Amino acid sequence: MLNKIMMTGRITTDLNVVTEEDYSYCKFSIAVDQPKQKGVDTVKTDTFTCLAFDDNAKSVSFLYSKGGQITFVGSLSKAPDNTAVIIVEELHFQNRFAVKVDVDSRQHF
Repeated sequence: MLNKIMMTGRITTDLNVVTEEDYSYCKFSIAVDQPKQKGVDTVKTDTFTCLAFDDNAKSVSFLYSKGGQITFVGSLSKAPDNTAVIIVEELHFQNRFAVKVDVDSRQHF
């Protein structure tokens, strides 16, 4: 089975890295426009909660800010409160290169 998601959207929250005992993380939200429908002038937007760990968390908080556009590949996971969370696995920068940091998507939330 495959669990991969590629997202491009605008960051809607401030980015802060939280450091625990043996890992760090950055939890943020992105707004993603749905495809425009024929004959409809407005575009619907969905908001997703994302979670980056360790080096990805540091990269997200250093390279991006609220309102900035971000593209990444990740996996869908379920948080302890039964909500969906996207775990960031690869950051993509304007189609030039990708940064991939191996993460265990079953890590702490």
